[in-house]
Amino acid sequence: MRGTETSFQQGEFMKSIIAATLLLVLTGCGIRTEVVRVNVPDIRVNPEQGPVVVVAPVRDGRTTYFPQVAAAERPQSIGGVIRGNNGVLVSLESSTAPDKAREIMIQALRNMGYRTTDQCTGTCTELEATLTDFSVKMPMNFWRAASSTQQMLADIAVDVTARKDGQARTFTATGHGANIFQIVSRENWEIALERAVRNFTSSLQQSMSEQDAATGSKAQD
Repeated sequence: MRGTETSFQQGEFMKSIIAATLLLVLTGCGIRTEVVRVNVPDIRVNPEQGPVVVVAPVRDGRTTYFPQVAAAERPQSIGGVIRGNNGVLVSLESSTAPDKAREIMIQALRNMGYRTTDQCTGTCTELEATLTDFSVKMPMNFWRAASSTQQMLADIAVDVTARKDGQARTFTATGHGANIFQIVSRENWEIALERAVRNFTSSLQQSMSEQDAATGSKAQD
């Protein structure tokens, strides 16, 4: 019993040490804001030919990640980590989250061979989208912290309605990214975000391919 009690006490002591260390890593001096860049991968010029797609402005359907974020700053806020009175709020550098999601969607479509435009003047696919998640976080995990494999996580989710020739189909495109880090820094947040963007791009492209196949088969019926 004595050995079990000692092991328990040692475990609790280690947890308290790791938690205290993590709070110091987070800044140890209150809450600060980290501004990050989110790059759009594989930039391609809008094709001159190809199926036409109209991507409407993306609506912001996200919940508020932290009450500390002022209302005017919420469109650019993408989460972070707050524990007690210490932590980091993460914000996009030069875009709102809905605008960045639309930018990523447009580039993903262009890389599939679509021609994107703001107005439909003939046959086209119209996409209406609602952003439900564009966030970064750093969940506390005792064993990961003890082994220096703590993770930063990034997630993107967009609900999409695709309309073409009077038909409508809905789907959700999602992206997830993870980054094992040693220090809380802008660069490490950006690595997780880059992976989430690439994953989201693949998800959107797969869903659009399924959309094309579905509308194509219905047109033949």
